Amino acid sequence: MVAITGTKEKSGYPWILLLLACAVITAGSITAAADDTRKFIIHLSDYRFHPDAIEVVAGKPVELTLVNDDRITPHNFTLKAPDAGLDLSANISAGETATLRFTPRTAGSYVFYCNKKLLFMKSHRARGMEGKLTVRPAS
Repeated sequence: MVAITGTKEKSGYPWILLLLACAVITAGSITAAADDTRKFIIHLSDYRFHPDAIEVVAGKPVELTLVNDDRITPHNFTLKAPDAGLDLSANISAGETATLRFTPRTAGSYVFYCNKKLLFMKSHRARGMEGKLTVRPAS
C-alpha cells in the first residue's frame, strides 16, 4: 500500500509542475501583450545614425537603445523640441550603450542629432549625423 501511494504521488507531481509552467508562460505573455512601448535600436557610427528615421505615435511610449559602435569617438543623441515636450539628450561613449524612454505628445517631425565637436573640426552634425523622428497623431 505504501508503494502504491508513493507511485500516485510521483505521477501527480509532474502534472503540478506542468500546470505551474503553463501559468508562468501565460502570465508572461499577458505582460508582454500589455506593453505597447515602441522599441528601437539605433547604432551610432561613422558620423551617422542607423536607422536615421523613426516613426512613432503620439501618446505611446518609446524606448530608444543607443549603441555607439565606434571604437574611439564618443557621440551624443540630442532632440530639442520644447514646444512638443521633447527635450532628450544622452552621451554615449565609444563602445557603450544608453537607453532613452519618453512618450511623445505632439504630432510632427523633429530632428535629432549628435552635438559633439572637436576643436578645429566640423561638428558631428555638420558631418551628417542627424536623423528624423516622425510622430503621427494617435488614431
